[in-house]
Amino acid sequence: MNRRDFLKKSAITTGATAGALALSSTLKPLEVEAKGFGVKEHKGKTFYDVVETNEDFGPFSQHDTAFGRAYDPNHPYPLPPTFFQVWDAPKEHDKLGENVFDNAMFQGAGLNWGDTNNHYKLFEGKPNSVDGELYKFKNPKEASYYIKRAAKFYKASAVGITKYDENLMYKENIAQFKEQGFKPKSVIVMCILMDHEILKLYPMPIGMSGAALAYSNMAEVSGKLAKMMSVLGYSSHAGGNDWGISVAYGVAAGLGEGSRMGTLIHPELGSGFRIVKVFTELELEPDAPITFGVESFCTRCMKCADNCPSGAVYKTPKQFAPDTEEFVSAIKGVKKWGTDAAKCFEYWGESHCDCGRCITVCPYFKNDTWLHKFAKTAANTPGVNNVARYMDDMFGYGKYPTQKTYDDFWDNMKL
Repeated sequence: MNRRDFLKKSAITTGATAGALALSSTLKPLEVEAKGFGVKEHKGKTFYDVVETNEDFGPFSQHDTAFGRAYDPNHPYPLPPTFFQVWDAPKEHDKLGENVFDNAMFQGAGLNWGDTNNHYKLFEGKPNSVDGELYKFKNPKEASYYIKRAAKFYKASAVGITKYDENLMYKENIAQFKEQGFKPKSVIVMCILMDHEILKLYPMPIGMSGAALAYSNMAEVSGKLAKMMSVLGYSSHAGGNDWGISVAYGVAAGLGEGSRMGTLIHPELGSGFRIVKVFTELELEPDAPITFGVESFCTRCMKCADNCPSGAVYKTPKQFAPDTEEFVSAIKGVKKWGTDAAKCFEYWGESHCDCGRCITVCPYFKNDTWLHKFAKTAANTPGVNNVARYMDDMFGYGKYPTQKTYDDFWDNMKL
C-alpha cells in the first residue's frame, strides 16, 4: 500500500485521532508549550515518582555490563570479546557493505575520547583544579538558564539537568569521585542526535559510523561545556556511557522515558540519539521528569522485539530483574522491560559490527515530516497510539537494508 492509498483509507483513524486531539485541549497550556503535545511535566517530582523502584535499587557495578564482562576474564559470567577482536583487526568479508573503505569511514568517524579529554582533571589527580576564578550566579535558576543555552550552542540536540544521585551511578565511579575529592551537585544531561540515513544501514558495518560519529560529537560537546564550567571556576567532568547510567539520568533530567528496548525515547528526537553527561560542583536548578505515553505505546507495539536479530529484546511485561545469570547486566530494583545484554553482545561478534536495529525500526525513529509528526501524535494519544506501529508496517519501515538501500545512501548524500 502506498502513502496515497493509505491516506485515502485512513479516514476512520484520522477521525479517531482528531477526537483524541480535541480531548487534549484540556491539557494545561504551559504543559503543551513547554514540552510539546502530549507531554506532561511532573513539576516537583523526581526520578522516583515516575519510575517504580524497590529496596534492591542502588548503585550498579560497571563490571556487570556486557562490556565489563567481556574485558574481565575473571568475571563469574564472562563474555567472549569477539566483537573487539574483529573491530581491531578489520578484514575483508563477504557481508554486504563490509570492506576496507567502509571500515575506514567508520574508524575516521569515531574520534575517541582521548582527542578531547584535556578537561579530565579527575584522571590527572587534580579534580578540583579549575581554569578560572569562581563566577557567582544569582541563583541556581539563572545558572541553569545560561548553562543550558551554552550546551545548545555547543550543538547539544537537547539538554536537561538533574541532581547528582548515587543510585544512578556505577559503584566504581562513586568510589573514584570520593577518592579524588570530587563532590558533584548537579548533572547536565545532553542528547546528541545521530545521522538517521546511515543508521538505516544497520546491521551493515557502515551503520556503525552513525554511532561512532555521535560518540565523537559527544566528546566534543561535553568537552567544551566542561571546559567552560572550569573557566567559570567550577570543577566539572564529562562522561559518556560510563560515569553513571545514562538512561536513568535522562529520565531524571526530564529528557524522556525509558523504552522496551532499554533506550531513552525523547518526545521530539525519538530514539536515534546518544546521551552524554557533565557532572559539576555547580548547583543548578533541576528539571522535572516527563511522561508522554511511551509506556503505553511500548506495551502494545513490540516492533523492536519483533525485529531484534538476536532475540535480546523481550516481549514480557515490566518487572524487577531477578537475581539470575540472564539478568546479570540488568539493574536491580527498577521495574522495567527486560533485555538480554549477553545475546545482544554475542550477536555483535557474530555479525562483525554493533547493531542498532531496535532503534531504527522503532516508530519514534523517523524523519521530521508532517506524516511522521502525525504518527508521533497518534503514538502520544491515548486510545489510538497503536496506529503508529500500523503506519510503520504499511509504509515498510524497518525492513532490512538491501543493495539498493546501500547505493541510495551514497547517491543521495549531499555534497
